[in-house]
Amino acid sequence: MNIDFETFKNDITWFVKPTDKVELLDPTLNYSLTEKFQETFPKLTSLIEKSRVLNLTINYQSYRLFSWTNKGNKSFGWLNKIESDKTTDIELIDEHELLLQEIGGIQESYNQPEPSLTNNQNFLFIKSECSKGIGSWDDYYEMMCEEEDKRQIDYKDFICFVQEANGDVTLYDKNTKEVMLFAHDHSFDNVEFLENQPEYTFHKINGVKTFVNYVESLATEWIDETV
Repeated sequence: MNIDFETFKNDITWFVKPTDKVELLDPTLNYSLTEKFQETFPKLTSLIEKSRVLNLTINYQSYRLFSWTNKGNKSFGWLNKIESDKTTDIELIDEHELLLQEIGGIQESYNQPEPSLTNNQNFLFIKSECSKGIGSWDDYYEMMCEEEDKRQIDYKDFICFVQEANGDVTLYDKNTKEVMLFAHDHSFDNVEFLENQPEYTFHKINGVKTFVNYVESLATEWIDETV
């Protein structure tokens, strides 16, 4: 029995079903990150280096469970999905690819700190879940721009890399690497409406300008909860 995995299952009760085939593999000691990763994501590197790493498969899909101990002396962490490079033809920025190659994308977070960028998300970074544009919000955005007489942003080169449970999406422009949140309704304290855009469409996340900023901000939130 692995205590971190058992804690994950007890917190994220819907993810592992009794009929699922689960195989726990050998834990990874002294998890190795490349020099390029360390230089690009120093905060995330510090967090990963403190983690307990369990390799596993669920229904033959590979995952990696990164776990830490929080200030309440409880296990908390991420279940990261490990995918092949040929999962999809979507073109991601180099920093995003680097993240996926070395730690995978976050499928689930357990006992997570609040508030955090991981809260209430369906996925973060997973390549097979990423998409171009703003997904199903095209008509809504067009309608809001017409109602408020605002000019639409050209979002054809935006990549959705995070999706919230209510459908809101976090995106980056693959040309500038700038991050935006598209939210039709929110109660966040850390975002502001984008200037010259309708309210409850595009937002800026305070303190986050680029994809790397987003990743490092997320890592900092988790570092602050570790003991």
